[in-house]
Amino acid sequence: MKHAPTTIYRAAAIQDAAGTIARPGSIVVRNGRVIAAGRPDEIPRRLLGYAEMVDRPQDLILPALVNAHAHLDLTDLGPRPYDGHFGSWLSQVIEERTKHTGQVGPSTIRGAEMSLVAGVAHVGDITPSVEAIAARRGARLSGVSYRELYGMGMRQHSVLAGALEQLNSLEFETPISGWGRGVVLGLSPHAPYSASFEVYDRATRLSRDRAYRICTHLAESLEELEFCHSGSGPFRELLEQLGLWDGSIKPPRVHPIQWMEPHLHRGRWLLAHCNYIEDEHIDILQRTGTSVAYCPVASDYFGHRKHRYREMIEQGVNVCLGTDSILCQLPENPQPMSILSQMRYLYRRDEAEPEMLLAMATTHGMLALELSESDATLGKRAPACFMAVPIDPDCPTDPLLQALSNDHPVEAIIATGSG
Repeated sequence: MKHAPTTIYRAAAIQDAAGTIARPGSIVVRNGRVIAAGRPDEIPRRLLGYAEMVDRPQDLILPALVNAHAHLDLTDLGPRPYDGHFGSWLSQVIEERTKHTGQVGPSTIRGAEMSLVAGVAHVGDITPSVEAIAARRGARLSGVSYRELYGMGMRQHSVLAGALEQLNSLEFETPISGWGRGVVLGLSPHAPYSASFEVYDRATRLSRDRAYRICTHLAESLEELEFCHSGSGPFRELLEQLGLWDGSIKPPRVHPIQWMEPHLHRGRWLLAHCNYIEDEHIDILQRTGTSVAYCPVASDYFGHRKHRYREMIEQGVNVCLGTDSILCQLPENPQPMSILSQMRYLYRRDEAEPEMLLAMATTHGMLALELSESDATLGKRAPACFMAVPIDPDCPTDPLLQALSNDHPVEAIIATGSG
């Protein structure tokens, strides 16, 4: 009898956020799917006679991670310093992005490949154009491509109509789980200082009608709060500088989350950042089932402190992890698109619980992207998407704790035996 190609990965330890944990551990893969995972003595003996064995005796194997908020098109710009003025920094990025519009596709592909090498298999990517979406579609990275939407004042209707016309030219199918086997389409009104209430409303309705995923940047900076409360500050100045301000633009005069609340009740939103929120805003997020993508390295890069991610999680808000753009990453990091780097950062800065961090980096991210949470586990039928982190198998310290404490680069594992 001929058996389907089968591979057994034997590691110093394995772990996921769904309860699979073993030291040592084995993962059995057939046709690109996990069929069993656990301690070596839990693997059915009938599989041992014909399976290919791959030994990773000094590695902890985890499911491939989820980057719920990224800007892959900015990859080629690389990390850069921040002068403390968000408005001028954003203006410079807009200028550089405009100069390099022809490089959006290649830069997106490079960002996708850097993500894969760093053990990230699923990404929620904010894309500035259909060219970037098409490039992402051709890369080996699954997840969501969110087309960024802008539009304020008298120009909002033409800008929105043009973006939606471009989107209509794309045909996306429901993704097949695995290393880059599918991308779904999303919409991302940029922020309250660059997209009107009507743009958000249209995105919400399209999400319901066409199953688009939806996300936005919200409560990211004090400058955003100033604009929402009074229509003044650096973002007002930036709009004027770009010739986008007109008398029809009216500030919300409330906190961004209060302004967004009607939309949050009508759609499954993913909010990037939420650096500046109060208790009542956490209540709104919890009641509306809204997810939050926290980008800790980027938040500290911009000087945002004391994020309330722990309190959100304790109150039932789904909080996941993102990198934001490569611009905000530490220049000495050899894997700037790594989500493990974000986990390590929070563990070292806050002594965050390792199991909570693993959930934020896997199942929480998939829930935020409205993808199958089980696809970021080691459970049966999960895609064979793994990452290996070197640890000391003889050290009594918990393997996940070791992985968060050391600085070893990760290695992506694209399972053999995919038949």
